Amino acid sequence: MTKLKAIAAAAVLMMPVSAAAENVVAKTGDSVANFFRDEGASVELTTDGAGDPLLKTEYYGNSFTIIFYGCNSNTDCNSIQFYSGYVSKGSVRLAKTNQWNTDNRFARSYIDEDGDARIEMDVFLGDEGMNPDDFAQVVGLWTRRMTEFEEFIGW
Repeated sequence: MTKLKAIAAAAVLMMPVSAAAENVVAKTGDSVANFFRDEGASVELTTDGAGDPLLKTEYYGNSFTIIFYGCNSNTDCNSIQFYSGYVSKGSVRLAKTNQWNTDNRFARSYIDEDGDARIEMDVFLGDEGMNPDDFAQVVGLWTRRMTEFEEFIGW
């Protein structure tokens, strides 16, 4: 019986190991874009005014932008920011966004110079990135906060 167990163990060790999903990294924008594409989202990979990657994303009815930071010559980025803006022309008061920031973690809101409401959430991915399951949880947190913010400001 011991010989049979040894043969079975050897057979398991010789089985091809399925490739583990690669971490989501911010290096060039492709990895983050591919994560969303794999999720069935519509993604447009472009660049911002400085030439760094920028993603415009439609994800389960949510539209938002992903801005890349910590880039070296428009590549080798280490972090991203989820961003969504709402043309509110002063209808959302600063006190309201301050209340949001007091009551909520992770995502923060503000009023821009045009009086429009904004919400954003930073994610540091570093050199090694984040496994896809954890990144999916971060995206879920972002989309929940964005939806809650829209309800909070009466969007």
